[in-house]
Amino acid sequence: MANIMRLYQKIGFIIKTHHMELVQKHSIFNTIANAFFLIVLNLSLMFVIGYLTLDSEANLNSRAGAILLSFFLPIFIVVKTKGLSPIVRMMRFGLGFITYAIMSIIMVGFPVAFATCLLPCLVLALAVLYYGDKLIQ
Repeated sequence: MANIMRLYQKIGFIIKTHHMELVQKHSIFNTIANAFFLIVLNLSLMFVIGYLTLDSEANLNSRAGAILLSFFLPIFIVVKTKGLSPIVRMMRFGLGFITYAIMSIIMVGFPVAFATCLLPCLVLALAVLYYGDKLIQ
């Protein structure tokens, strides 16, 4: 009987080890998938704000829409990610905004980026991502 118990323990150990390898592979796949979708989300948010502000045919209406989207899209993200700390939320969902602000200052210059309302929109979006949980309360 003792030999059978030892055999079950060995089998149980092997099954647990195999299960842990599956969980580890699953978490690596989840990490890669999450990173891919976060990159796509950041690029699409950058594109929308940039199109509404920097486009050659952007007028006052599209810039007003960019300001509204700069507030409401991050609020939606904050509502859906209440469990995240503000700095983690800003790094996950605002890294594209930070990159875009730096790139726009380098490419078109600070006066143009500010006059087209791009930088105020990006700063507003980053502020809402960071302080959004306090706005919701």
